[in-house]
Amino acid sequence: MADGRKMRRGRLFRSGALTHLSEADRSALAALGIELVFDLRTRDEQERELNLWPAGTQPEFWNSPEARVRVAAPVFDWRSRLSDPDFDPADARAWMLHAYTRMPGLFAGQLSALFERLGAPRSPTTLVHCSAGKDRTGFVCAMVLFALGAGRGEVVEDYLLSGHRMSAAGLLQAMLGREMNGITTKCHAALRVMAEVREDYLDAALLEIGRAFGGVDRYLQETCGLDAERRRRLQAQMLE
Repeated sequence: MADGRKMRRGRLFRSGALTHLSEADRSALAALGIELVFDLRTRDEQERELNLWPAGTQPEFWNSPEARVRVAAPVFDWRSRLSDPDFDPADARAWMLHAYTRMPGLFAGQLSALFERLGAPRSPTTLVHCSAGKDRTGFVCAMVLFALGAGRGEVVEDYLLSGHRMSAAGLLQAMLGREMNGITTKCHAALRVMAEVREDYLDAALLEIGRAFGGVDRYLQETCGLDAERRRRLQAQMLE
């Protein structure tokens, strides 16, 4: 962080959907001691891919308010394009950039709730996730890092880790499985663009924050409710 402090280990995690977990995955997840799960997916995604949680543990699950989910659904419903013969890599990139420009407005309420929980006297060990774990989750966790005092380089480096941990091809296989067999070559190329983790995607969100909200600090304070006292509490809980 800018002041030399570091984020406390084992306090905040991020992932994709917890749907296809092996026994080893469940054991590893159980060992983390997750107490709060922030699920950023739409209702349709949640119903299509149920979270599988390790037996013997039961964290609190926080879901997006229904009204916000209805607004977000068209932005992230990329599956609707699988049967579109004209969907190509250029369309996919435009789709992703548009989705990222919508994120600051769509997830301000979720960020406010997350900041409140993470900064509470009894701050829970928290997992933030969506379907792929790289876009919505990547944006939200990037804003948490900014709130904690990280510089842009640190935030981007952390954001890009998702692409290093799983390739675009691996992510598509994990998310679509046999559905991949029925799509055209052009659509497959488009989906690879959507599955990649690119700095310019996050840049689109940051540019929108500058344009519409006057910069990250003003966005966090005025739109996400992170005033000076809440920010101090958040940093006291999350940094060492």
